[in-house]
Order: sequence, then structure tokens, then C-alpha cells
Amino acid sequence: MRFGIIGPCEDEIQPFICKLEDVTTAEHAMVKFHSGTYNGLDVVALFCGVCKVNAAIATQILINKYDVTHIIVTGVAGAIDASLAISDTIISSEIGYHDVADGILTNYHPWMESVYFKADQGLFDDILRANDGDDTVQPGKIVTGEAFIHQEGRDVIIDKHAPHCVDMETAAIAHVCYANDVPFVAIRSISDTPHESGSESFEKYFKQAAEKSIAVSCLYLDYLAKTGIQISHL
Repeated sequence: MRFGIIGPCEDEIQPFICKLEDVTTAEHAMVKFHSGTYNGLDVVALFCGVCKVNAAIATQILINKYDVTHIIVTGVAGAIDASLAISDTIISSEIGYHDVADGILTNYHPWMESVYFKADQGLFDDILRANDGDDTVQPGKIVTGEAFIHQEGRDVIIDKHAPHCVDMETAAIAHVCYANDVPFVAIRSISDTPHESGSESFEKYFKQAAEKSIAVSCLYLDYLAKTGIQISHL
């Protein structure tokens, strides 16, 4: 069992990398991959860079060169659901693109039954279980696109997808995992909301949200190490 842990930006993953032991670092396609252990678990962690292509490149390298068995993306997201507050954390139940036309994934390769990628059920269930009692951690739908969302864009996304939050990488990572049959889940904490939106809110709360996402990820890995549970696809 080897986990690939991806953060889009350095601040979304570096605090986790600092927790690793016996670290070795190698660079592929301009991305640094940090291999080590966390609480006895085999982990490869990295920041992939913002947006879909960067995320997809890094994910395929994780699979091909590092033989990861499970992939988790950790980081921040913008809330679409108005009930979410800063640092609330969404565990992905399903993931889609908000900037890809209907039918691209269902009528063409990879001929999916739905436009949404499903998170691995075992990862999803156990992350929620590990964070049981924290009502700021909840399941939800995430959609991805390469644009900062303003109010007019928010309304279009709500009408089409009704997601909890939006980001710029998760669907691309889920897409690569789907094509490679690698279990995947996303852990995204809210850095801006419909009530506190824009670049000022993002900059103000980015670090706080990133640290929350890492904390939720670590609680899951600690839970896995402690219980020795058998997760799916092993």
C-alpha cells in the first residue's frame, strides 16, 4: 500500500511533507516527488501546480513511476453552497468538470455512464469515520474548472451541478485515477464563500483552509495506521 498525496500549491502540501520521515526527493516533469513514511505508512507527496494539466501530469507520474495504490488530493476550494463557512471541509462523494461540455466523457473516451467521477467508497467512508464528531467535515460534490468564480458564474454552476464547492484540479486527478483504476478521494477546505468572496478573502483564509485540509488528511492516515484496517482495492 502506497499513498500519493497531492496538493496543488506548495502551501497546500508542504506542512504535510515536513511530517514525513526517511524522505527522498526526485524530480520528474518539473515536479518534485517526496517519498517517505508517515506514521509507518508509505507515502509520496508533492505539489503539482495549479490547474488541470499540471494535476494530470503529476498524477500519471505518481501511478507510473511510484506505483501508488491510492491517491488523495488535499487543498482549498471555493464554496458554492452558501451554508459552508471558512475552513469547512468537503470530502468528495463525486467530482465533475464545470467547464467541459456535456457528452465529452460519456459519448467519447472513456465512455463513462455519468459525467461525474465517483470517489473510492472505502477511502470516502474511512475519512469521514476518522473525522467523526467534527461537524465541519462533511461529504459533498466538487466541480473543477480553470477560472475564478464570480457571482454570475456561480449561478450557472449551481443550476447545472449544484455542487458544494469548486476548484481547479480535482476532476483532472479523478479523471486520471479513473482511467488507471486507482482509488481516489479529495479533501478540500473552504477558503472563500458566497459571503466572503474574491481575491482578498482567498488570500486571507488560504493558509487556514490549507492547514485544515492537511489536518483532516492526517487524522485519516493516523486512523489507518492505528486500526490497521484493510481499505479497498488492496
